[in-house]
Amino acid sequence: MTQVIEHSQTTRQMMRLVVFTIAGYRFGLPLESILRVVNVPEELKSSASGMLEVVPVGEYTLTVLNLRSQLSMTQGQTQAVSTRSQAEFLVVTQVETELCALRVDAPPDLIEIDAAAIRQLPAPYRQGHPLSIASHVVVLPQGKATLAIFLLEMKRVLALSENSLG
Repeated sequence: MTQVIEHSQTTRQMMRLVVFTIAGYRFGLPLESILRVVNVPEELKSSASGMLEVVPVGEYTLTVLNLRSQLSMTQGQTQAVSTRSQAEFLVVTQVETELCALRVDAPPDLIEIDAAAIRQLPAPYRQGHPLSIASHVVVLPQGKATLAIFLLEMKRVLALSENSLG
């Protein structure tokens, strides 16, 4: 499922991630799982930002997932999130046969990481925590600090969104 790039000079395996921000958290998905990144359509900009919206796009139906409200409640970042709501993008991916899009705060970045840097998310985050939508984490040095990127498990994201409706 994940494309791994091997460098001939070393035995390091590299992986390309599309990294984006939602409510102050950085998330990532493997590059090959991303179908497209687009601006939020006008009809979604003016809609109430529910957790799950369905939008017809040509002959397809796109399920748009908005994780911002759930994640911002845990961080207390409602003000920061609302000021950024003007520049939203959709990261389009596919979960089995369903086309899904995540509403993200800014255009995503493409990064290459060493596959050995990927760690399973610690147990406390995998149960009952808002970050349980992630399966793994990558912690990268960022000057004197570190940067955590949570690798999303799209089946969990979709299940969480569907559960929030009922």
